[in-house]
Amino acid sequence: MALLCFLEDMAAEEGFTLHAAHYNHLLRPTADRDEDFVRLWCADRHIPLACCTGDVRAWAREHGASLEDAARTLRYRFLEEAADRLGAQRIATAHHVQDNAETVLLHLLRGTGLRGLGGIAPVRGRIVRPFLETDRRDIDSYVEENHIPYVEDESNADTAFVRNRLRIEVTPLLEAVAPGCTARIAGAAGILREEENHLADECAALLPPVEADRVTLPINTLMGRDLAIRRRLVRAMAQQLGAGLTAAQTDAVLALGSGGFLDLPDGIQAFRQAHRLTLRRLPPPPPPLVLRPGRQLWGGRTLRVSEGAGGPPPQGIAAALAAREITGPLTIAAWDGTGRLAVENGSRSIKRLFADQGIPADQREEHPALYLEGRPVAVLGVAVDWSLRPRPGERTLTVVWEKEEKDSELL
Repeated sequence: MALLCFLEDMAAEEGFTLHAAHYNHLLRPTADRDEDFVRLWCADRHIPLACCTGDVRAWAREHGASLEDAARTLRYRFLEEAADRLGAQRIATAHHVQDNAETVLLHLLRGTGLRGLGGIAPVRGRIVRPFLETDRRDIDSYVEENHIPYVEDESNADTAFVRNRLRIEVTPLLEAVAPGCTARIAGAAGILREEENHLADECAALLPPVEADRVTLPINTLMGRDLAIRRRLVRAMAQQLGAGLTAAQTDAVLALGSGGFLDLPDGIQAFRQAHRLTLRRLPPPPPPLVLRPGRQLWGGRTLRVSEGAGGPPPQGIAAALAAREITGPLTIAAWDGTGRLAVENGSRSIKRLFADQGIPADQREEHPALYLEGRPVAVLGVAVDWSLRPRPGERTLTVVWEKEEKDSELL
C-alpha cells in the first residue's frame, strides 16, 4: 500500500500511467478480505486493478515446492502476464532493506555462490524495486504520516515459515550483537552483485554460441582461466542449453579426462576430447522397433532386414546373426548404457567394445543395438554375441542401418 501511494503521487508528477495488481493466494481465511480491501481502495482512487487467484497449495504439491516458493512463482507469473496484457514497461514491487538482508541470509543458509549472496536485484528485466534501499521503519513512518490504510497478513507471524523465523527471531539477535548489521548485509549484497556482474561479463566474452544443440569450448580457453571462471563457463554452457548445474556437477565436468563423458540433468551430456569440451542436448532416442523383413524407418534412417545364405560380413553399421537362433521378436533400440556380449576371449561390456572400435563416447547412446527377449545380442557395426554368430554357409539374418533417409514414403 505504501508503494502504491508513493507511485500514485509520482505518476501525477512524472506523467506515467499506474495500474495495480493483486494476487490472491487462497492460503488464509482472510485472503478474500485482503482482495476486497484492495478492490475498494483502488476503485475509490480510480486506479485500474487486475486481480487473480490461484490454488497455491495444489501447485506446491504437484511440483514438490514449498508454499513460499509456490506462492512466489505464481505471483510473479501473474504479474508478468498482467504486464503483458497492459503493455506495461515496468513492474514495481515493494521489497526493502530488511527483505534484502533476509534473502541474503536465506541463500547463505541453503548454500549459494556470489549470485545468491547478491540478494535481491534492484532491477531484473522490467521488475523494479524502488524501496530496496529503504529501511522498513522509514516505510512505516511514511504510512503513518500519510494515513495510508492497510491490512495485516496474519501468516507473517507464523514462524513455521523460514523467512518469518529469520525476521522475528534471528535478525533481532543479530542486531543486538551488531546494531545496524541488517543494513550492512544489504549493502554488502550490492557490492557482491557488482562483482557478480563483472565476472558474468568476463565469462560471456569467452562463451561460444550454441550450434546444433551443442556448445563447444576449446580446452585452452577453459584451462587457461582460474577455477572461478572455469566453473562459470561450464555452468553458462549448460544454461545456454536450458540446464542448471550444481557445484558438484560442475566440478565433475571439469574433472573429465580426454574421451570422458558425463550425463547431466535435463537431457544434457558433457563430452571431453583432447582439445575441446562439448555440452550438448541429447536428442530423444527413437522408440524400440520390432524388426520385420524388408525396409523400415528407425532413428531417421532406413533399416534393411534380410535373410539369406551366408556370405561375407556386412560392412558399415550392420550386424549378421544366425537365423536359427532368432526364436522370438528381434528388437532394435538405442543402446541403454548397459549390457555385455560374449566374444572370442570371454565376455566384455558393450562400453568396452565401443571403445575397442574407436566409437566416441558422445555417439554411443544414439547407437543401435539389437535385443532378443530383452537381452542385448548385437550392437550394429560393433559386435554380435558369440552365441548368435552365423556358422559358415548357414542362413543369416542381416540388419543394415543405412545413411539418413531421403525417401519420405518409406514406412
